[in-house]
Amino acid sequence: MRALAAVAIAAILLAAVALPLATFTIVLALFGPAHIASELRYLDHRFSARLGPSRVKTLVLLLAAAVVTRLLGTLGVLPPAPMAALEIALAGAAVLMLVPSGGPLRWSAAALALVLVAGAVMAPLLTLLILAVTHNLTPLGFLAERLRGRERRRALVLGCIGFIAIPLVVASGLPFALLSNLGWIAPQAAVFPSAGSLESNLGAYVPRWALDEGWALHAFSACVFAQCMHYVAVIGVLPALIPAGSAPILPWPTTRRFVVMLIVLAGAMALGFSFDYEVARHVYALAALLHAWLELPLLLLALEPIYKPAE
Repeated sequence: MRALAAVAIAAILLAAVALPLATFTIVLALFGPAHIASELRYLDHRFSARLGPSRVKTLVLLLAAAVVTRLLGTLGVLPPAPMAALEIALAGAAVLMLVPSGGPLRWSAAALALVLVAGAVMAPLLTLLILAVTHNLTPLGFLAERLRGRERRRALVLGCIGFIAIPLVVASGLPFALLSNLGWIAPQAAVFPSAGSLESNLGAYVPRWALDEGWALHAFSACVFAQCMHYVAVIGVLPALIPAGSAPILPWPTTRRFVVMLIVLAGAMALGFSFDYEVARHVYALAALLHAWLELPLLLLALEPIYKPAE
């Protein structure tokens, strides 16, 4: 099993460095929607009862407002910077919802909300980009909250290797140079014709001012690899850690039916991406917004200094 996992990670690493555009678009189409559904299911099982009905309703309203904001930006009603600023402000409001909890959580929530508001005011687009990059690291927090003892230490060590160490090596450009010498590099190779060029997709993880820099491609490949690891953790690891007897708010189907639903969803979205990548990506972005902003308050809740014993 370990050997199989090592081979799979090596294959993902090779794909992210040699075929960054193809890898980015394929995994987004096949696993993006599935990972959103999988993570929402886990978060509902794990944290809904801890939040309580009142705070869940507040979160839903704030997330709905954020989706409307993103939709207005997509339709051109709101310019990019005001759209990003309003989105980030709504995320800050979601985090502030935890302040009445008291204790260390109050201060961490207030501090994060302050950082988000400062980012929304000073550099909303850059802040949104930073949040997109660091979003890939969120499984580390949820694993730290759920696991204990040796299991937690092992998961965090492996997670730091997959989410931080290997992406940093990729970002250095050394794997690209090695594969380039072997003639195994095709950065512009694409699967979806409507996805555009590599340059038009670099902005997903690279700031606009750096798109022409020599390190932009390596940074993009590093983030693509981290994105793949994020999907592996959310789809393959977190569902196995859902505690027995939890009380989610939504009526999720049984595990078997949920897996079938994910497969159907992946197929449908891949078909949509193949017909019109740009439209499908905008639709995906609205759904991705839900779990990305939801993670911020829930990560703070997960990382409280004093945890309840794992169920």
